[in-house]
Amino acid sequence: MISRICKWIVFKCIYPSVYFIGSHRQVDEHKIIFVENHGELLSENYPYLMELFQCRGYETKVHYLKMNLSGWGAIVGRSIKLIWDISNAKAIFLNESNSLFGMFTLRNETKLIQVWHACGAFKKWGFSVADKQFGEDKKTLQQYSGHRNYDLVCVSGEAVCWAYEEAFGLSKDVSVVKPMGVSRTDVYYSDEKKALAKQRLEPYKEWIGGRKIVLYAPTFRGDIKTAFTPDVFDVKELSRFSERYVFFIKQHPFVKQPYSVPKECEEYCREIRGELSTEELLMVADVLITDYSSIIFEYALMRKPMIFFSHDLDAYYDERGFYYPYDTFVPGPIVKTMRELVRQIETIENFDKEKVERFVDAYMSGCDGNATKRIVEYVIG
Repeated sequence: MISRICKWIVFKCIYPSVYFIGSHRQVDEHKIIFVENHGELLSENYPYLMELFQCRGYETKVHYLKMNLSGWGAIVGRSIKLIWDISNAKAIFLNESNSLFGMFTLRNETKLIQVWHACGAFKKWGFSVADKQFGEDKKTLQQYSGHRNYDLVCVSGEAVCWAYEEAFGLSKDVSVVKPMGVSRTDVYYSDEKKALAKQRLEPYKEWIGGRKIVLYAPTFRGDIKTAFTPDVFDVKELSRFSERYVFFIKQHPFVKQPYSVPKECEEYCREIRGELSTEELLMVADVLITDYSSIIFEYALMRKPMIFFSHDLDAYYDERGFYYPYDTFVPGPIVKTMRELVRQIETIENFDKEKVERFVDAYMSGCDGNATKRIVEYVIG
């Protein structure tokens, strides 16, 4: 009860008051604010946007709220500083939900832009899972919704606009959800970035030899603070492919526990943590194995094969669910056991190229290499 009262006072009284006072200042027409909820590093979309804004003479600033690293008092303190700073900004960029942005009405001169951290629409979130095991209760979401002030929500393709409207609880009548593309996907159209990704593989060149690269990149299980990778990917079962493939394991950034690769498997399998970025790995991988990760949308731009290792699919449906029927939606074969996975790897190079192409056309139509430019031009007019 006391914590709920304190939250109400902070969100409904203190935050709006700070914004009201700060918004009496003149707008700084060259001030662009970026907000990171959890991490201490810039998310993938932000660097490209910041660079282009800076090239055009704008001042950019990042606020790191460190929500999963701090106590409530520290988060409130950082949030107050953020609110004061945005109260005279030209534009604010978010990449996740943040309820404080619904506690006051933004001045007309300021644009609030959501560049969501994932492409497409895969697993349900927000209002789509209200009152379910995975989600919050609907009453709380409505009371502390941070979505009502959006001027623009950038998504990867026309076919997913409805899902974002539902997840954010936005009106479909005058939608702010637009298929303008996802900024970080611009790198996949850059020959320079592709060449750089290959250069970053240099330390592994001798180890890889003439073999192809298979990337295993599952999403996490649990919540943000206790995130873990499912213990089902048995790399010992992949030894039969040791002359044809190497296997890179890339865990979700929320997972802190290193992946334990048995000593006898190190000849063909390694975990990649900070050595290469996810984007670089997607550019160099010949095959992707994943489960429910939204990186399938980005990897589809490579027009290469994917396998979906979804051992807990039934439980995932019960707990969270998907925006589209999983078995007809994903652009590749679905397996639930290591035995099935091994059989699919044997023939994966004969994948359905047309299915992947249809997937790109439907869900990634806005990602054509010019997303960053379109978003920046929207802000500066």
